Amino acid sequence: MKKLLLSILLMVSTLSVKSQTVVYYDYMETWNWAGYWWVGTNSNWYTNISVSAPSSAVIIGSGNNTIEADWYVLPNVTLDPTKTYLFRFRLASQSISNPGAATAGNDTGDYVDVQVSTDGGLTYTTEIRIRGFGNAIWDYNLNGTIYETLNGVNDIYTPAAGGDRTNTGDGYSEISLEIPYGTTDLAVDLYCRANRPGEEWWIDNIELLEITGLPIELVDFKVESVDGVNQITWKTASEHNSSYFLLKRSTNLEFSETTVIDIIPAAGNNTSLLSYESMDRSYESGINYYQLVQVDTDGNSATYGPISINNQLTTTIIKRINMLGQEVDENYKGVILEIDSNGNINKTIK
Repeated sequence: MKKLLLSILLMVSTLSVKSQTVVYYDYMETWNWAGYWWVGTNSNWYTNISVSAPSSAVIIGSGNNTIEADWYVLPNVTLDPTKTYLFRFRLASQSISNPGAATAGNDTGDYVDVQVSTDGGLTYTTEIRIRGFGNAIWDYNLNGTIYETLNGVNDIYTPAAGGDRTNTGDGYSEISLEIPYGTTDLAVDLYCRANRPGEEWWIDNIELLEITGLPIELVDFKVESVDGVNQITWKTASEHNSSYFLLKRSTNLEFSETTVIDIIPAAGNNTSLLSYESMDRSYESGINYYQLVQVDTDGNSATYGPISINNQLTTTIIKRINMLGQEVDENYKGVILEIDSNGNINKTIK
């Protein structure tokens, strides 16, 4: 087995990765896919932070405790149905407008929906929702990533706890949605919602990329902790001359031949939904990143991810709430709910 693994790793080092070409973009400063805010209430372009300087598109909660929402609209474009595309953008959750407010940071009622139309903008489905949690904030980063495939199902992503999530792997900042071949039209709305002081969503570097030479349709790629084991799962809607998958793990976002932890045979040729999984019992404490490499029978490869999970073994109490919903300290006497850094809620009597 060691000799087989070594030979495969040596072969992988010479593989060519599938290419991605930007065909449409809105970097806020320059664009050929002109996006705009639909309503304009409490939304605009600001220069406090950005991926590509100087500005980002931002919606800010004004604090009237009613739903404040706006759509960042990307109009319809025509696609080549023989090709696969990738819609990608960057997201940050911030409190720059009012960092001292008790409500600063985004909660579960604050979210961004990726709404997609494939019929020329007539109807839209929500494919991805990114929510806050407990006044969560995060800067633009490459630690928290989402990779989904257009399938009409709304997948919801929420940080495990509040506070600064920039380096925890669940401050979701790079969001990617694969558009499978056969799609002829694409329009996207980013529905952004916030309603209290210091609640903000920042958007930058929106891209539509053409993926060439892709032999599989990847439906999803996820990791979750199940009974203390990291369960990595992915699904393919179709495969063409697909040989095998390499699963890699890293703690610093650096992947190489030595980070391969599993080799999984692929279906070869298939046109129905297939599910794959790998169980990782040897992960390290802290954030673990996973990358999936699909290898063709012709020796080419495609890379997906990374995705991440926080396997921090130690937890701390970040908030205590009494039965009236009031935040209290550790000296409070009575029944309280304790929320720890992993998002667990425990009922305690003191």
